[in-house]
Amino acid sequence: MPLPSKRDREEVRARLVDWLTRQLPRGAAPTLSKLDVPEGTGMSSETFLFDAQWDEDGQARGGSYVVRMSPNMDDYPIFPEYDLSLQVNCLSLVADRSDVPVPKVAWYEPDASVLDYPFYVMEKVDGDVPADIPPYLFDGWLCEAAPRDRAALQRSTVEMLAKLHAIDVTGEDAAFLNRTQYGTSALEQHLNYQRDYYDWAREGQTYPILEKTFDWLEARRPNDTRPAVLNWGDSRVGNVMYRDFAPVAVFDWEMAALGAPEVDLTWMISMNAFFQQMGEANGLTGLPDFLNAQDVITSYEAASGRPVEHFDWYYVFAVLRFGIISIRTSVRGIGYGQMEPPATRDEYISNRFLLEPYID
Repeated sequence: MPLPSKRDREEVRARLVDWLTRQLPRGAAPTLSKLDVPEGTGMSSETFLFDAQWDEDGQARGGSYVVRMSPNMDDYPIFPEYDLSLQVNCLSLVADRSDVPVPKVAWYEPDASVLDYPFYVMEKVDGDVPADIPPYLFDGWLCEAAPRDRAALQRSTVEMLAKLHAIDVTGEDAAFLNRTQYGTSALEQHLNYQRDYYDWAREGQTYPILEKTFDWLEARRPNDTRPAVLNWGDSRVGNVMYRDFAPVAVFDWEMAALGAPEVDLTWMISMNAFFQQMGEANGLTGLPDFLNAQDVITSYEAASGRPVEHFDWYYVFAVLRFGIISIRTSVRGIGYGQMEPPATRDEYISNRFLLEPYID
């Protein structure tokens, strides 16, 4: 989810030109267009769009690119750290092991001295992305599409998710996904990571509904011994680029890990439900039949050949995950003067209405 940047774009562009000059053959003399920022989304990493041209072996070269960098960690960060190598490795793994469309990484720069933070550059893909701001359920091309086209998009997205989960992650080249510092099993790693993330995000404050949710999850923890799959992590239609209602690029791998397929499946369903119910609470109709849980489950089971298990538990876990994120987005909104401090700590949790039916 690209974050609107406060950095001087001309300064960033000039530094990118200097850096690209060192990446390309001698005499390439690269030039860059002005930097643009994608619209309609914005939460974690910083993203710029640009065109580049250069000379190579007497031929004009170039293309359109996307640069993704870690955000300013002094400016209300959403996560405690940003491992760009995780994202680059995921893009490479998915490209090598499947036909799921992901952008091609042209360059990865781990040296923070170039732009003050590590970054990577992807080849730009053309298409349409369902917007977060305003949510795609209430405005924009997906909302205005014919029902059969939305159904095709939903089906192709779920089929794409099944393909991701079929990728072989048993080799050493996928070991970077294994967070052994948080436990031995994938489920234990997920839960313990979220506990650590919550302790960082809350900054000493207590959020009662999230505390209750952790207790609910512990009391009902499933005995899930199935082999772990690649979890995309932020599995939302807003992180997919479409053309003719079919995926042409899958973005945002900063939350990737190993886990049960239901981690991704319930995140996709719960995030859509979050937007839908927020709209309904404000008198909007939205798309109540889009990404319906039972429809998604049926499509996923048909595409993957595996049953969906422990759905309620993983659904609550998905809502908890975004609940912790919403602590940070609320703190950021207050810091930016976009919202007033809520009266209670639980009101910082923007998706709490999805938790209440379970926890209460």
